[in-house]
Amino acid sequence: MKNSGYVLATGSRARDRLQMLDVIFGPDSRQLLTRLGLTRGCRVADIGCGTGQMVLWVAQQVAETGAVWALDTSQDQLCVAGESAKTAGLRNVSFRQASAYKTGLRPNSFDFVYSRFLMCHLTHPLDALAEMLDLVKVGGVLVCEDYQMSAVGSFPPTHAYSRLAQISAKVDAKHGVDSDIGAQLPSLFVQAGIVQPEVVIRQPAFLRGEAKRFWALTLREAASAIIDCGAATAEELDDLCTQLSHIADDETKLVLIARVFQVWGRKKLAS
Repeated sequence: MKNSGYVLATGSRARDRLQMLDVIFGPDSRQLLTRLGLTRGCRVADIGCGTGQMVLWVAQQVAETGAVWALDTSQDQLCVAGESAKTAGLRNVSFRQASAYKTGLRPNSFDFVYSRFLMCHLTHPLDALAEMLDLVKVGGVLVCEDYQMSAVGSFPPTHAYSRLAQISAKVDAKHGVDSDIGAQLPSLFVQAGIVQPEVVIRQPAFLRGEAKRFWALTLREAASAIIDCGAATAEELDDLCTQLSHIADDETKLVLIARVFQVWGRKKLAS
């Protein structure tokens, strides 16, 4: 199986970061899927579902007449997601441990196939997109959201956020992935077979609140991978996290969390 460049925590150890991620990006994700026609009775595949923040919401929208298949390579992630679905009383979700490259799901059978912040962790994103498009039925929608790490920053500019981008680029190079992949998604959609993809760009930014601590939390989770590839020392990471914490406390400093590319397209009959 092709390798993944996932260097972050999984399962319960990732819960806080992933919950914060959904607080930041979830409203735009939900708005997009609603606008594209997600409703009762839809069949949906969420590829790289993580701990299931979007899965639970989607399952509620499609209701008992619809169904959701939630896939992830991490059993830890799926356990957390499954427990959340059980607590919420959702019976229309099926969880499966599988690769985005080979899902094992039935082709041409889903109204929506969706991923959020998955492609940035894959060494062969085009192969995953081709597999995902194969799952979409004619008239259905392929939707991917991913980000552009080089757009993360602060205003006024700070050393901590400049260094964060440099570290991310070095970790990417080590693992063969691309955290700037959001901007490439439209062209990747075309290569995968979506003739006329659509795109919307969002960039959440905050002057105050817990969302400003998102990247410090992420940096701590990725610390082992960062140190292992020589992108930074443990001492520097501690210092950077302290700097990021100070920035989070300073309401005169604006934090640009990420530039997110929301890309989608409908599957048409082959000509």
